[in-house]
Amino acid sequence: MTQGQQWPVPPGASGRIKERQDQPEHLNRLLAYSHLYKTALRWRRVKTWGNVLLALTAPLFAVFLPGSTGTRGAVAAVWLVLGRTVLSGLERNATQSALDIQELYDTKLFHLPWNQAVAGRPPVPDDVSSAARHIRNRGPYLDWYSIELGDTPWPGDVLLCQRQSAVWSRRDHHAYGTFLAISGSAWALSIVIFALVRDMTLLTFLVALFLPSTPALLDTIELAQSHWQQSTKRRQVEDDIHDVWDEHQDRPGDVPVQECRRLQDATYLLRRDGPPVPNWFYGLRRRETAAVTNDGTATLRSSSDPT
Repeated sequence: MTQGQQWPVPPGASGRIKERQDQPEHLNRLLAYSHLYKTALRWRRVKTWGNVLLALTAPLFAVFLPGSTGTRGAVAAVWLVLGRTVLSGLERNATQSALDIQELYDTKLFHLPWNQAVAGRPPVPDDVSSAARHIRNRGPYLDWYSIELGDTPWPGDVLLCQRQSAVWSRRDHHAYGTFLAISGSAWALSIVIFALVRDMTLLTFLVALFLPSTPALLDTIELAQSHWQQSTKRRQVEDDIHDVWDEHQDRPGDVPVQECRRLQDATYLLRRDGPPVPNWFYGLRRRETAAVTNDGTATLRSSSDPT
């Protein structure tokens, strides 16, 4: 610390993250980015369910309307292009807006400086307020960083929150990638079995079943790989956090702020480039993952306790 430099938190004091995160200023940012992520996921659902509908109806048309093969192939091709251009573009725009507000939420809550070189200009308050108004029930968003920080001083408490985010994301991405891989494999196997039972020729199978299923299968394969890659990259950030914590575990208040900022940059880039985990899947695992990350944090904190 250079002479005259002022930190936002007194030396040795907590950043009061647990208390401050439920204040209106911070909660509104959380609500805003949550709404925008939901908007992005809605566009993804439109694309996904269009693909699923094409895949699920292919066997029915193959049996009851065999003469519509060419038309269905053309519809599948058009939908594939539409999904990967217009719908993907709408999803990316909503995701970017959510990402920027999430970065604003974290940096303000953690008392970290905004890195314009990585994230560009911060969102304006008007856009935050507009997005936040779409969520009426604030209950599920209280105590967002659920780990117990105790008297961990700043910026050690920031590091622990960053760790919870990394562990949570790593687990969810890996689990959802596995779910997608199993689902896609099951569907591919089912249409092959259907074709064999119906004694279809290879050409009929490709045009009547495989082509309409291609958009869904391609999305499933790409998404599963993306989620697994995201999980691996989150593990790398998690390992970096552990290295910093291990070096300063006896004095968490001495964690360099620039290290927290570096880890925040890495998290921002992963959020920007990685696929989202659907809300329903996140909700199914929320209680278990919260318990796991709480236990992990308690273990780290106890290792720094001189008693």
